[in-house]
Amino acid sequence: MTPGDPRRALALGVGALAIAAVALIAIVALPRPGGAAPPDASTAGASPVTTIGPTASSGAAAAGSADCATPPPVLGASFGACTVPSAGTAGSAAPSISSPVAPSPAASAAGSAGPSPSPSPAPGTAGSPVPGTASSPVPGASTSPAPTSARGFKVRATVVPLAFPLPSTAAYRYGDAWRAPRDGIARRYNQIRGIAPDGSYLRAHDGLDLLAKNGTPVLAPFSGTVVDPAARWKPWDPGRYGKVVVIESDEPTSPGYFVILAHLSRASVVIGDRVERGQLVGRTGQTGNAAGTKPHLHLELRAPFLIRYGYAGVIRRLDVFDAEPSIRAADTHRG
Repeated sequence: MTPGDPRRALALGVGALAIAAVALIAIVALPRPGGAAPPDASTAGASPVTTIGPTASSGAAAAGSADCATPPPVLGASFGACTVPSAGTAGSAAPSISSPVAPSPAASAAGSAGPSPSPSPAPGTAGSPVPGTASSPVPGASTSPAPTSARGFKVRATVVPLAFPLPSTAAYRYGDAWRAPRDGIARRYNQIRGIAPDGSYLRAHDGLDLLAKNGTPVLAPFSGTVVDPAARWKPWDPGRYGKVVVIESDEPTSPGYFVILAHLSRASVVIGDRVERGQLVGRTGQTGNAAGTKPHLHLELRAPFLIRYGYAGVIRRLDVFDAEPSIRAADTHRG
């Protein structure tokens, strides 16, 4: 090949290009400052993820790890899913120094919302309002919920939301009140008014009397279930109370409270029946120890918990309390 030959010039040009390509490949392959590797095409465009707490050798371990050495921000709060690896075991590593990632708005809302509310009860269940009950009261009647414990219970001033037990057309008047003197044995569930010299209890009236002629309709003071008094108050004394209807309230403002309607001439419901507020449940009479007295309805209110009473150094716990404030609050017939 002679100088100036075109083929020689072409060969030299190709060689120069090859040398330049090799140099370029070597430059690209050199490590970058800081030791960072070039981005992988499979993760290009993805947001960087910052880990909190110890790093793990596998992706599965990293997903379930947390900073177990850091106490929760609120006393009593849970650490969450946290496993501390034993010293020298595989997968243990120094804690990451990366800054914590701020939680997303959705996660913050989920963490601060607290427990989800219970679903509303279905209509007609024990927890749902019933037309004519405390949720839709007679004008002037009390709607404040009855106490749910004996703490601070006012035995002479508590008002339980209920309906008046006699119809607006009935002729009636108030008779003996709570703790009026009574003869006979004070059962373990009866109110007393003191201690006799021989140490026996002086029995007192447990309820309120509404004087009305025989046969006057008696209405359910609240919605609930007719129950057997002998199953709760023992020994039950039919000779004292006569014919009775006892209702356990399931109204939302008085759940578990009992009303005893006594001395009836007739009962219109039986044990186990479900009754609605204002429903006819019986008629007034003179049964039990009311024989020979003026016809009246004896009404007692009893709480679903025991109330502490003290008499002359004797401490007794009873569920009975004065029914008169509740009855007078419900007595809208007299304006």
